[in-house]
Amino acid sequence: MVMRMRRRELLKSGAAVLLAGWARPAFTQAKSSGKFSLDVYSRSLQWLRTPAEVAKAVTEIGLNSVDLTVMPYPGHVDPAKVKTDLPRFVKDLGDGGITVSAITCPITDADSSDAEAIIGTASSAGIRYYSWGGFRYDDKKPYQVQLDALKPRVERLARLNEKHNIKALYQPRAGAMNIGTAFFDLLDVLKEFDPRFVAFRYDTGSLVQTTPDLQALQLRMGGRYIGGIALNDAAVKLDLPVWHQGAYQGTPEQQIGASSGGDNTGKDGGNPLALGGGGRPLPYHVHPVPVGTGMIDLTLIGKTLKEIGFEGPAECQAEWPLGGAEIGNDKITLPRQTVLGQIKHNRLMVEQAFAPAWNINIAQPPFMQRGAKTASGPDPEQ
Repeated sequence: MVMRMRRRELLKSGAAVLLAGWARPAFTQAKSSGKFSLDVYSRSLQWLRTPAEVAKAVTEIGLNSVDLTVMPYPGHVDPAKVKTDLPRFVKDLGDGGITVSAITCPITDADSSDAEAIIGTASSAGIRYYSWGGFRYDDKKPYQVQLDALKPRVERLARLNEKHNIKALYQPRAGAMNIGTAFFDLLDVLKEFDPRFVAFRYDTGSLVQTTPDLQALQLRMGGRYIGGIALNDAAVKLDLPVWHQGAYQGTPEQQIGASSGGDNTGKDGGNPLALGGGGRPLPYHVHPVPVGTGMIDLTLIGKTLKEIGFEGPAECQAEWPLGGAEIGNDKITLPRQTVLGQIKHNRLMVEQAFAPAWNINIAQPPFMQRGAKTASGPDPEQ
C-alpha cells in the first residue's frame, strides 16, 4: 500500500525506534541485481516507423531494450490508441529480439488524459516503468506552498501505480521554473511515498553540476528514489559575442557612445559596459553534448549508482545536434549510419566508464547476451 508518513500516527505508536526508522526510507541501501544495462531512447529513432526497423537499429547500436515513446505523432505509439497499438508494437519488437523496459508518455498526474489506459496497458504488456513530469513553478507564489500542493497529486498517481504494479520516473528538465531542476525540491515531495511506485529518473545533463562530487552527493541523498537514470552530458561554454535581447530601447540621452567593442544599439555584438535598455545577457550557456565530452564524471556516477543499489532502467538521450533525431523528428538530415553510430558511441562511453564498478564486458554487448538479466521492475520485497 502506498504510504505517506503521518507524524501524528507515528507519535501515537509511542515507538521512537519506529519513528527513526520511518524517517529515513529513502536512504537505505537497496539490493542490487549486480547488472547494468542501457535502453535505447526511441525518441531518437522516430525516423524509423515500424517495429522491425526500430529493432534492427537497436541491435546495430548493440543493445536489446528500448524506452518506447507513447506520444502523439511522431511518437511510436499514439496515446489515444494505446490499448491496441502498444501491445502490438511490444510484440513485434519482441519478435526482433528487443524488449520494452520503459515508455515515455505525456503523464503529469493521475488526471492526465488517458493516464490509466496508458499505465494499465503498459503494465499488462510487461513494462515496469514509465516517464512522468511537467510540474512547473509559478514565480508569483511561494515555492514551498506549491510543493506542498503537489503531494496529493503525487499520492493519487502513486496509488494508481500501485494498482498496476508499475513505477513512474520523474525526469527533471533544465530551467529554473521546472520543478525538480533543483533536485531536493522534488525529493522533499517524493520521500513521503513508496519508492516502488514514484521516483526520479535522474538526468545527469539537466542536473549537471560544476563539481562532479555534487552529483554523486545528490545520487546518494536520493537513494532508492533514484529509480532510473538518463545519462546525458552538457558543457557550460562562454559564447561571444552575444546579443540575444535585441537593440537598445532607451532614449538617445541615455545611450553610451561607441567603443572598440561596439555600441549599445545592437551593432557589432554590443558593448559589455553598455547601460540602460536592450543589453546583453550573461554570456555563459549550457550546451548538450555527447556523453563523455562534457562536464559529468561518468566513472564517478557509475560507482555511485553501484553503491546505492541502483536497479535501472538507464538510457542515453541524444540531445546534441543529430540531424533532427535529437528532437524526435520523423526524418533526419544526416546519414543513417552517422546517427546510429553516434548513439552507439554513447553506449560504448558509458559501458567503458561503468565497466570497473559493474563488471561490464564491452566486447560482448547485451544483444550477444540473450540470457543476461536486464534492469528489473518494482520489487515488492524491497
